[in-house]
Formats: sequence, structure tokens, C-alpha cells
Amino acid sequence: MINKDKTILVTASAKRLGKFIITDLVESGWSIALHYNKSKKLAEETAEKLIKVGGKVNLYQADLSKNSDIENLINNLEAHESTWTGLINNAGYFNYDNCNDFSFDDLYNHMSINFTAPAMLTKALANYTIKIQKKKKSQQGFVINILDAKIFGLNPDYYTYTLSKQAMYGLTKMSALSYSSCLRVNGIAPGITLLAPGQDEKAFEKSHKENPLKSSSTVEEITSTIQLIIKSKSMTGHVTLLDGGAHLAPPRRDVGL
Repeated sequence: MINKDKTILVTASAKRLGKFIITDLVESGWSIALHYNKSKKLAEETAEKLIKVGGKVNLYQADLSKNSDIENLINNLEAHESTWTGLINNAGYFNYDNCNDFSFDDLYNHMSINFTAPAMLTKALANYTIKIQKKKKSQQGFVINILDAKIFGLNPDYYTYTLSKQAMYGLTKMSALSYSSCLRVNGIAPGITLLAPGQDEKAFEKSHKENPLKSSSTVEEITSTIQLIIKSKSMTGHVTLLDGGAHLAPPRRDVGL
């Protein structure tokens, strides 16, 4: 358990991709700050399973669209975790709209979860790491932003979602440069990886193959890339695309439609 005294906060990690991410990190010996919003039961069940196999997992509830909740999350992390070392911005808001019908609420919800919260949490980890560096000069934190390969092969669907992920891409670059004294900041841009809510297996398999390699990203590839980023001490400001080459020949409409 070489990392047992170092904690990684993974947002939205009670289920789906986040659950796979923290399971892999626990197996590598990291302590986990499991964030959830409304999925309390699932969060408790996930934490219980990981603790049973020797993991160290603490639960943190927060609505990432609310500044007060973000501040409480940060304060609780700093008070209860031994050393907050990493942040994986996995939480995402994903709802369909287009350029003609999007509302203020659509734009606000996408930007608050997919951009504003990651920006605030990144700043908090940077400030925390600077304080730790006064005691441990070698201390360096890391941030991994879960983006979307769609922003590298644009189509007009999911308009405000796409805008928010483009903003997150800009955050990855700017924060890597701005916080280089204390943080490494990188991103992963997956393609189709898991079944979307309400999607059947046949539709998923079809969309998963709509790329030059006939195979999009997998959970295992994403967790392996996270491990690579964590271990690669010279990597920062980089975004890894895992989409089977879909960005090279993007469809005119989103593959999920």
C-alpha cells in the first residue's frame, strides 16, 4: 500500500466510469475520496466493497453546481485526509440541446459541473499543495480531467455540453501552465465507452464501432491511461485521445442520435 497516505478525489465516483476508476486506484494502494451528489446508497455500497478488500475510502457529498457545496467539500477534504495529492474531474452534466433551443439553465448546468467546479477544485488542490510543499519540498499534486473526444471531431449536437467540454480543455492547458510549480494537469478524451442511459446493447455496439479502428475506448484503456499519467512525472498539459480515430473522420451528427 505504497500510496495509502495519499488521497485522490474522484468526482462522481459512486457508479459508472467513476466506480471503475476508484476500484483500479484502490488496487494500486491509493486512498480515495469518493464524491457523490444524489447517489448516496450507491456510494455507500461502492465504498463498503472497496473497504472489504483493504481499500481506504471516505465519502463526500456535494452538489457541484453550488459554490457553497464545493467550498464545504474542499474544507472537509483538507480536514479529514492525510495528504490530498490528486484530483480526477470525472463528474459531468450531459443533456441534449442545440444552438437554436438551448436555455440559460442548459448552459449554466453544463458549465457549472463540467468547467466551473473543476476549475475551483484545481485551484484548491494547487493552494493545498503549496502549503504542503513548505514541509515536503518534493510534494507535487496532479489533476486529470475527463474530457470527450467529441471536442476534437465536432458536430453541432449537444451544443452547450460541447461548449463546456471545450472550456474544460482550455482549463487543462491553462492550469497546467499556471500551476506548474505544484501540479501536473492532464486530460483524457474518451470516445464511446459505456452504454448511455436508455441505450440498448445493439445500439451501443454499433456506435462503439463507428470509427476507423472499429473499436472505441474501453474502461480498461481509461484506467490504464490514468495510471500512465500518474506515473509520468514529466507529463503535463497533455490530452490523450481514446476514440478509435473517430476524431479523424467525425460524423455530421452525434453517433448517439
